[in-house]
Amino acid sequence: MIHRATTHIDSSHPHSHERLVALFLAMLVAAMGYFGVQVHGQEAKFDTIPMNDAFKKESTVKRMERAAGSFASHRGDINAFADKRVAEVYFRTYLPAKMTQPDALEEVSQSVQEMMGYLSRAQRGGAPAGTEILKWVFYGMKPVAEGNYAPIARINATLVLGRLDMVPADLLKQQPPVPLSSSLPILINLYEDENNAEGIRAAALHGIRRYVTYGFSRLNDNQRTKITQLMTELLDAPAPPNRSEKAHAFLQRYAVDILDYARTSASPDLAKKLVSISTDQSRPNMIAVYSAARAGKMKELKGQVASPSDVLESWSARVWLALQDEVKRLKSLERPRQAAIQPSTPDSHLRLTDEPPKPTGGRMGMDGMDGMEGSDPGMMASGGMESDMGMDMGMDASYGMEGDMGMDMMEGYGMGMTMAPVAIPQKPEVTASRKRLLHIIQQLHVGASGAPSLGIPKTPAGLLASVDAKDKVIVEEWLAAMQGVVEALNDQSKSDEPLFIEGLTVQIEVLKDMAGPTAIEIERAKAKEMELAGIAVDVDAAVIEPSLEEAANIAKPAAIDAAAVAAPAPPAAPAEAADDADALPSLDDLQ
Repeated sequence: MIHRATTHIDSSHPHSHERLVALFLAMLVAAMGYFGVQVHGQEAKFDTIPMNDAFKKESTVKRMERAAGSFASHRGDINAFADKRVAEVYFRTYLPAKMTQPDALEEVSQSVQEMMGYLSRAQRGGAPAGTEILKWVFYGMKPVAEGNYAPIARINATLVLGRLDMVPADLLKQQPPVPLSSSLPILINLYEDENNAEGIRAAALHGIRRYVTYGFSRLNDNQRTKITQLMTELLDAPAPPNRSEKAHAFLQRYAVDILDYARTSASPDLAKKLVSISTDQSRPNMIAVYSAARAGKMKELKGQVASPSDVLESWSARVWLALQDEVKRLKSLERPRQAAIQPSTPDSHLRLTDEPPKPTGGRMGMDGMDGMEGSDPGMMASGGMESDMGMDMGMDASYGMEGDMGMDMMEGYGMGMTMAPVAIPQKPEVTASRKRLLHIIQQLHVGASGAPSLGIPKTPAGLLASVDAKDKVIVEEWLAAMQGVVEALNDQSKSDEPLFIEGLTVQIEVLKDMAGPTAIEIERAKAKEMELAGIAVDVDAAVIEPSLEEAANIAKPAAIDAAAVAAPAPPAAPAEAADDADALPSLDDLQ
């Protein structure tokens, strides 16, 4: 029995997404921290908040930290707290000033973590101190995020504003947090200002996504319209010159989430747009497969896909290309083999010695182990098959490996006893390749069926639930064919790079057949591109040049409505939403 383990990335699951976001933001802050160090010699172009001389004394700093920690744990009358003023100075004055000092840029992230730790402790207790610290943090971070300070300080301040909650999440009651409404306008302005550094805009976008996720019902009409406009522009725009394609695709994922959570009357149009993005071969996998999975969760997808076969062929072509790229990558990692017999140096024949020559064959001692094929450190480091075959990406348990390892028991030697199955050690690069490829396939699987698990779900969604009855068989056949690809990728016997490449090569041909005309068009385009570059192409002429019948079909496509092309329908206006923002206490009321 072959494993049917795949990755699980339920893109709509907040916890799995938050883990991904946390990793991204950690890398972002680290990168910007490096940038902050680099510009240390040019700090004159950034402002700083003056530091009180008292803040330079260690005794003063320790007193403020003690006051902040004690106040966060205080459960009584906040006005009766003796060092309340000292605690307030710590949050509103000392930390913002410290964050902007050129010699403290490397300590910014740690300072922010400590500050948020105090706030979290106070809010968990439900005491008035939590509301008071929330106000102090907001008023302390707002000027840093908006000012002309070092990017690392502004990024951290922006991240804080995006994480502030009027009411924290209650895990026991399964209640989400209530984001602070006063932060949203600031985040929108920071993202919209293209003069801001990329890290600042990315941090602001992260905050907007979090607010819309948990506070979408509190968006007023103007906010909903503005956010929808900005996110639509981000989703449609090419990567700007100062942003890589992958970074742009990552930010576009935020746009997809925000537009989906906003749920305006244009949601059917969004579902259609997401399918279009997923079939656009010029889009990176990061945004294309994410869009497919997101569309697969939307009920508004029903009736928005005119030709499911075209969509599925395009998705197959995306996996087909991904496998080709993986083969190229793995082959590029191959090290040249050493010659079986290295020639000796000429001067070695002139040396005279009375020592007898050492045996070179016949038997091998312990020293000979180093030359054994298959005993290289890479294989030994794998330490046997990983518990999840490297497939678990933090997604649905249904996509994990079956508990019995999916292997038949092996007959033992000697007494005829049954032995436990021995896992075949998997090379790390093979495990990593499986993760990458199965991640792509699984998200497309969600788009097709609405579920990350192999097979037909009990409650179908995605294309399977959105197309006409006559087209459902097309989707079901695609799911069955893709299941075969997944099982082949999970074949444990393909444990090292050469064997895994061999298996990928077989599946490349399978996927090419599944992609059909889309694969042919991609090959034609590549061949033409190589010919224009003066590179000889060893491709069948039938692949390069379309037949007369195909050319006629391309010239006169039958599935296009001329009236629709001449007069495209205007985008639907955002739906009216109840303005609940006024129901929340404002920061002014907290004073």
